[in-house]
Amino acid sequence: MLCIGSVLWDVIGRAHLPMRLGNDVPGRITRGPGGVAMNIAMGLERFGLTPVLLTAIGQDAEGDELVAACDAMGLVTAHVWRDPQLPTDRYMAIESSEGLVAAIADAHTLEAAGDRILAPLEDGRLGTAAAPWTGFVALDGNLT
Repeated sequence: MLCIGSVLWDVIGRAHLPMRLGNDVPGRITRGPGGVAMNIAMGLERFGLTPVLLTAIGQDAEGDELVAACDAMGLVTAHVWRDPQLPTDRYMAIESSEGLVAAIADAHTLEAAGDRILAPLEDGRLGTAAAPWTGFVALDGNLT
């Protein structure tokens, strides 16, 4: 199963109280693997499947940590596109007791990679024009 799209760090601030613009409230801030492709892959792994990730992750300390987290979960990262010039993508959200307040998706590395993340489907690692990938594919609908 291929999971194509965003794999990034989710940074989520959660407050158990309602929030208003300009106020601060107590809460918790967490960081964990996330992104559409990552969330799908984690779900598939829970059903005993071994998802293959096609994505872009920065070749930085945060990226190394993210790839290690994916590997530890049993996800295949051998085909992840890594760039030493770009940072690992992040998503930051603020949630209150009433739900999502605001979020920013910093997916510049995935956007910069463009169709380079699909190279394994063309160069023989996962398929070619003559012998295309025949398995299932989950595609992040946010890709442009």
